[in-house]
Amino acid sequence: MTDPGEMQQQTDGPPLDPDLEIRREWLLTNGRGGYASGTVLGVPTRRYHGLLVAAARPPLERWVMLSATLERGIVGGRFHAFGAFEFPHAFDPQGFRHLQSFSTCNRAPLPWARFVYQADGVRLVKQVMLPHGRDEVLVRYELSADPEEDVMLHVGPFTPLRDYHSLTRAFPGTYGMREIGGWIALDAYADGPRLWLTTVRNDGGASAQFDGHSDWWYGLLYREEAARGLESREDLFVPGWFRASGRGSIDITLRAVAAFGAAMDNLPEPPPPLSDTPAVSTRSVESRLREAAGAFVVRRRTPRQTELPTILAGYHWFGDWGRDTFIALPGLLLETGRPAEAMQILEVFASAERDGLIPNRFSDYGEGRDYNSVDATLWFIHAADACCTAADRPDVWAERFEPVCERIVEAFLRGTRFNIRVEDDGLVACGDHYNQVTWMDAKAGDVVFTPRHGKAVEINALWYHGLCLLARRADGRDDERAARLRQLASQVRGAFLSVFWNGEAGCLYDVDRDGWKDMAMRPNQILAVSLEHSPLSTEQQRSVLEAVTRTLLTPYGLRTLAPGHPSYQGRCEGNPFERDRACHQGTVWAWLMGPYVEAYLRVHGFTGEARRRMRELLEPLILHLETAGLGQISEMFDGDPPHTPRGCIAQAWSVAELIRAWHITAPG
Repeated sequence: MTDPGEMQQQTDGPPLDPDLEIRREWLLTNGRGGYASGTVLGVPTRRYHGLLVAAARPPLERWVMLSATLERGIVGGRFHAFGAFEFPHAFDPQGFRHLQSFSTCNRAPLPWARFVYQADGVRLVKQVMLPHGRDEVLVRYELSADPEEDVMLHVGPFTPLRDYHSLTRAFPGTYGMREIGGWIALDAYADGPRLWLTTVRNDGGASAQFDGHSDWWYGLLYREEAARGLESREDLFVPGWFRASGRGSIDITLRAVAAFGAAMDNLPEPPPPLSDTPAVSTRSVESRLREAAGAFVVRRRTPRQTELPTILAGYHWFGDWGRDTFIALPGLLLETGRPAEAMQILEVFASAERDGLIPNRFSDYGEGRDYNSVDATLWFIHAADACCTAADRPDVWAERFEPVCERIVEAFLRGTRFNIRVEDDGLVACGDHYNQVTWMDAKAGDVVFTPRHGKAVEINALWYHGLCLLARRADGRDDERAARLRQLASQVRGAFLSVFWNGEAGCLYDVDRDGWKDMAMRPNQILAVSLEHSPLSTEQQRSVLEAVTRTLLTPYGLRTLAPGHPSYQGRCEGNPFERDRACHQGTVWAWLMGPYVEAYLRVHGFTGEARRRMRELLEPLILHLETAGLGQISEMFDGDPPHTPRGCIAQAWSVAELIRAWHITAPG
């Protein structure tokens, strides 16, 4: 990487490599939880891929309304198919063989992805545009050939009309379909949702005609679902074809609009103004990271029908999760100059505090909340303090966040749900065999893959850090409470060293459970070094950093378990059970690179040389912006080289911690 400050996000030149481009995915987001996404090759490989995935209850209850389109160009009697789908033993059609270039930009107000095809003197430019703040996609087609030739373009929309976690199966008959005011209205059920389809002619030619001869396409294969051990075949409904003709060229836009509830009966609003979107030129890492961050900040509709910002944990399948939100919030919003939105997000979660716990997630369906997390609550204290510091708003802290944090401390001291309680030594114990409430919480049925109930090292590092933050905040306003918090913090520090320090190995035990020590080398201990308030001595911090570097560090983050441990798994693949078993047994999590970099800088005094070394360490993650989810950072990677990306193609805390690490390693 000759210049880590510059990036290129366009593929030009000879036809693209199908084996590579089918693994590279693009993502456009609309700020409401909806998105458009697919592969550079144009072949859908996931049930979550689609040109219009819209949220019925923003940002959740997402529906795949328009999964793909098939384009057929007819020029001078020559027929060309530009779309592409995969079946169990073949691709049909194989329009990707004509794909010359691809570029994308996920920047509001009109994110876009552009495919350029060339075949036998015929050129098709297909541009997918997702207007910000709307449940709509615009697909513009510019077909050109010899000026003297008659040209025709047929566009077939593939419309599954389903929840994005499910798959469609063909059934006798068709979806409800009728023409209203120049639109084709397609209904999945009697009560919706509805997909509106129409075309707009941009070149002044005759409007496209809709041929309503519908059809089913059977048995499309989604290879990524197959690789994940999930149902991977789908039947897709094509309601008909939009047909346009011209002389020499055609310029036409397909509009697809999703409508839910009462809005179903209203004709869609006029389209947003379109402007030329030139190919992406080289952009700085800073601008690329800001663009990536913006994809996760979306609007949540409250029960009172107002909208407030929230953070989606990842694309394609995550909602807004508390733990992920509070870890990601400093990087996504504070480092990008958006503290007001950060405060609103924190207030939403604070308002949902119950029994001293902050929700771990809001339900994908309905208004339910899950509280099965201990660290979400402790990360909330950290995020709230960071937010009020960045905004210089001590008044907001005192009025809105401090009362919640007080209730958290008191609830922990009393004991609260999920067996979360402060024991006599001041340390936090939590969970039981059936309730794993730390971030390493993977389980299948009654099988717990990483049992960490008891006293977990990162939970108590966060607890100590939180007590120190709260004591500092209370100084000068409630000195008695500040003194009490400091006394408790001092007790916690002494117990932490007694319980977790492994003098023989020069690192920290991962869990203490009734005197049993888990000696597994895991990355959770890095938080005892990276957080501002550490219970460790300077030499102990250095020793922990060296041990983590030696056994867990990879180019993309930290392994969750050291190689050589009997439970280590170097690849996170297979069916859901196999992946859940592996995801915390050696799999690399990208978000952990942020705490590692901060820990290194703290141990080395934030010197210029330390910043330079850590900036170099981040180069593989910066390059990763171009290798899986374009412009994004994956959720996790295999523990073994070549560290294949796994999980979500775009993960909020992965991006956020890279942003934070990028900023704290800046020269000077």
